[in-house]
Amino acid sequence: MPSRAAVTVLFALAACSRGPKLPDGDVVAEIAQAKPVGERALDPAAVHGKPALVLFVSPTCPYCLATLPRALASADAHGATLVAVFTAGKPENARGVLEHAHYHGTALVDDGALVRRYHITHVPLAYVLDRDGTARDAFEGEQDQSTFDDALAKL
Repeated sequence: MPSRAAVTVLFALAACSRGPKLPDGDVVAEIAQAKPVGERALDPAAVHGKPALVLFVSPTCPYCLATLPRALASADAHGATLVAVFTAGKPENARGVLEHAHYHGTALVDDGALVRRYHITHVPLAYVLDRDGTARDAFEGEQDQSTFDDALAKL
């Protein structure tokens, strides 16, 4: 029979998960189906070939509002693309958030298909994508810029 300490360590290791499960396939191609905020749709060909961050957010989430400018600064610093995907609300709600964050990237509004596809239960949720659109890392919850910087530097 294992010792009490061994059982405690096993439970601690099981509880310490890295984060959300990484999706399979080309994430960029899948999110490109979402409705754009404004006139600028997502062109997968323009994103492929460089790293990208996909940040799922809600217009009423204070953690999302704090994380969005950090992700933008990291993407700019690393020559990566940032795509913000709003999981709730309408394009007009998203516009106010984007203006407040001085966001200049592509933004999309999900109709629920992406939330179901990626089993999103909490936002913000960020996927770090390699040059072919495959997720290599994921982070749930509010993040610092250094988290994104470290993940993009590993690609």
